[in-house]
Amino acid sequence: MSLKIIDRNIRTITGNISKLNDLIHTTAVLILSHARDHGDCTRALVLVKAMPASMRRKMLIDWFERNSPIRLNLTNDKVGMLKAEAKGYTAFDVDAATAVPFFIEQGKTDDGEGKVFDWDKNIVGSVGNLAKRFEKLLADGNVPEADRASVEAAVATLKALKIERVVPASDPNNLTLTDEVDNRIPGLRVAAA
Repeated sequence: MSLKIIDRNIRTITGNISKLNDLIHTTAVLILSHARDHGDCTRALVLVKAMPASMRRKMLIDWFERNSPIRLNLTNDKVGMLKAEAKGYTAFDVDAATAVPFFIEQGKTDDGEGKVFDWDKNIVGSVGNLAKRFEKLLADGNVPEADRASVEAAVATLKALKIERVVPASDPNNLTLTDEVDNRIPGLRVAAA
C-alpha cells in the first residue's frame, strides 16, 4: 500500500514541478518584456525571492543576465539594469529568452548535472576572473598593506599567463608547442613564441 502512495506522490511532484517551471518561465518572460518597455525590472527580484529555496534560483538569475541588462543581488536585495555602455551589458532578447527557459541551459539539466566542459570558460576564463577578483580587492582597499605587493604580483602573474591547449604529441600538426617544460609547474608546457 505505501509504495502506491509513494509512486502517486512522485508523479504529483513531477507534474507540479513541470507546471511550476513553466509558470516561472512565462512570468520571467513577461518581466523581461515589461522591463524592456517600461524600464521597471523590480519584479525580477520579487520572482526570484518567491521561488522555493529548493529551486534553482541561480539559474533564473543567470537567465536574466543572458537575456537582458537586468542584474540581481539577493544578498543585498537589489535589482537594476546595466546601462548600454557598462561592462557586461546584454541587450534585451525576449525571443531568445522565450525559446530557452531558465531551467534549460545548454549543456546542463535543471539540476546542474551533465555540465559540459568548456576550455575557454572553465580554464582560461577562470584564470582571467581570478585576476579581476584580486584587482577588485585591491581597488576596494580590501587587501592589508602587508599583502598588497604580493596580491599585485599575483595579478601580474595571472595576467601574463598564456594558457593554451596541449596538443597530443601524436598529432602531426603539433607545431605550436616546444618541448620545453616549466619545472616549477608540473605538466605545464610553454608555448612557442
